[in-house]
Amino acid sequence: MTAKANIIYFKGGNIMRKYLLPEKGEFYKANLHSHSTLSDGRMTPEEMKAEYKMRGYKILAVSDHDALHEHNALTEEDFLMLTAYEISIRSDDDPMPHAFRKVVDLNLFAKEPYNLTQCGYHPETVDWLVKRGKLTKEEQANIKYAGELRDLHYYPENINKIVKTANEAGFLVSLNHPEWNNITAEDYLKYEGLWAVEVYNHGCYAGSGLYDSEAVFDDFLRSGKQIFATATDDNHNWADGTYRCDSFGGFTMIKAEKLDYASVIGALERGEFYASSGPLIEELYFEDGYCHIKTSPAADISLLTLGRRGERIASENGEPVTEAKFKIDPENYGLVRFRVRDLSGKKAWTNAYYTDEFCPGAKKVRTVR
Repeated sequence: MTAKANIIYFKGGNIMRKYLLPEKGEFYKANLHSHSTLSDGRMTPEEMKAEYKMRGYKILAVSDHDALHEHNALTEEDFLMLTAYEISIRSDDDPMPHAFRKVVDLNLFAKEPYNLTQCGYHPETVDWLVKRGKLTKEEQANIKYAGELRDLHYYPENINKIVKTANEAGFLVSLNHPEWNNITAEDYLKYEGLWAVEVYNHGCYAGSGLYDSEAVFDDFLRSGKQIFATATDDNHNWADGTYRCDSFGGFTMIKAEKLDYASVIGALERGEFYASSGPLIEELYFEDGYCHIKTSPAADISLLTLGRRGERIASENGEPVTEAKFKIDPENYGLVRFRVRDLSGKKAWTNAYYTDEFCPGAKKVRTVR
């Protein structure tokens, strides 16, 4: 998946402008990865909603580990709760020390708010929740799951089976914090059916110094995978009030017509959003051979492509940049995406856009392999 351009016509039917981020709708600030007291977080869903709403967020996915809960009763006219959960695939019998074992963490987002079907389920995956009093044995026995009971061991074919089951059951699937998972391109380029990858996970940065997974995003794109990029908190709220606080640092700005479940999920499916750890992107469109971008004050704005070619516009004399335009090379780009870096070093990342889908005469290229 790459994001699609929205086309604006002028009189005579000629194409005047193509919006890469939609012109219509509103931007809604979202945290798509968080943990509550229902698994290993320290705040209740109600407490998290209040904290995020107070800071201008409009959307929250409480994606607790291994057991799927819905929080639709917390949705209000000006705040939306998404139904989601996180599953982990690892091999606990791996002889390597725990810190070196491969693990894959996936966030599953329900396309329908009351879909509580669990994918990649095995009774042992929720035993720890029962032992900690987060889930009753009756609740464990009543879990509705799709597909077969999963193989508990890590290997790419197992990942793909789980993702396929989730897609068929009505979920969008993201690959969480790959920089934390001890996986390499040899692993993740074998994964199929992913909707998105976390290009920034604030919990990994706050707790472990692991800043972003932009290189993983590029690997997917350059190998021909169609995938989107999100930024999240992955907050557990274990160190609030310190520099290790894992909240309010990574967010996804979703452009949707309305703040309701169907509109937001539709925007996510179409890639009508960008990821950020700070900077804001106000507008992104193609016109007369150029891509135009408008942002909050930035140190630089970069255009990245499928290959090595690109361009960077930077501040001069201490004056930040707030807009840039880039000439699109129809022969040598393949796709374009944009990165904004603010004066403090925080970044924003757009999704990728294939040039042949918005630039007249552009060559169709999907991979550098």
